[in-house]
Amino acid sequence: MDTIKLGKGGRCAIFGQFFVLFVMVGVGYFANHKKMVTSAVNTGLGSLVMKLTCPALLFVTISQNEIDSSSLTAFFLIVLAQYVASVIGGKILCVYCRKRGWEEKYMAMLEVTTATSNNGFIGLPVALMFLGEFGGLCMSAGFFGIHLYLWTYAVRVLQGNTGEKMTVKEIMQKLMNPNCVMVFAGLVFSLMGWTPLLPAFVMDAMSMVGNMSTPLSLIYIGAMAGNEGILQLIHKRKAVETAFVRMIFFPLVTIGLVYFLPIDAVVKTVCVVSMACPCAAIMPMVVEQYGKLGAEESSDITLLTTVFAMGVLPLSLWLCAFLF
Repeated sequence: MDTIKLGKGGRCAIFGQFFVLFVMVGVGYFANHKKMVTSAVNTGLGSLVMKLTCPALLFVTISQNEIDSSSLTAFFLIVLAQYVASVIGGKILCVYCRKRGWEEKYMAMLEVTTATSNNGFIGLPVALMFLGEFGGLCMSAGFFGIHLYLWTYAVRVLQGNTGEKMTVKEIMQKLMNPNCVMVFAGLVFSLMGWTPLLPAFVMDAMSMVGNMSTPLSLIYIGAMAGNEGILQLIHKRKAVETAFVRMIFFPLVTIGLVYFLPIDAVVKTVCVVSMACPCAAIMPMVVEQYGKLGAEESSDITLLTTVFAMGVLPLSLWLCAFLF
């Protein structure tokens, strides 16, 4: 598959490039261990990525793509596919968790936590690194699909335990976050041909800010692992098993589903990579706010899937390069 940027080392270069990403995670872990990045600082770092650097990256990535009718169709099909995959995947993992002895009170948390993918913090930088601008565009669509799932279906599932309901107005307000706004803005600028009208220094500044997303998000993840105490999580058997099954089941099923579809190899790879990403980092906070129960367990699963993703993501890319 020549659409993946494998470099001179062939497919083995995937693991070399991922080593660089893992080093950044290690920097975050070390910085937290040495108290250079405290919990409060890391929270601010996560907000910086989600509210500033990632929106800038999304806008630059989408607006600089020459979007025609076929790529626009692919964009919205990926949004729909990500949404549907999240709904179905969460339901299936929920059934598995019931079989494995999780209490019923945790089912809403388990369904929505395992269904989400961190394709903004992790998926978008990985897609841009290995699949180029079109890969980044496709991953942006998946990122938007996750947000749609999160602020519509997922919140409704969580609120089922509390008797509260999120209004349509509140849902729209949540969807008008900086990331979703920049996705729409990027699409408009690309479709209308407005991107060349922006001064070069504006695009350069946004590109520079957006390019900080990869190192900052990986440092954030490493610091989060250090703050939570990853070694302590190993003893939480149910969380470890759930996270492991989620990280193996989602990408393997996705490979099986897209393998025979007559679609572009980059689109297939983006679908697999998105499902190989760990659970969304925001989920413990969403569970705490809307579900009132299971925030700690959601945090455990999210962190464990992030650890497993360090092995699953490069293997998934390697399989895609081999199969597609």
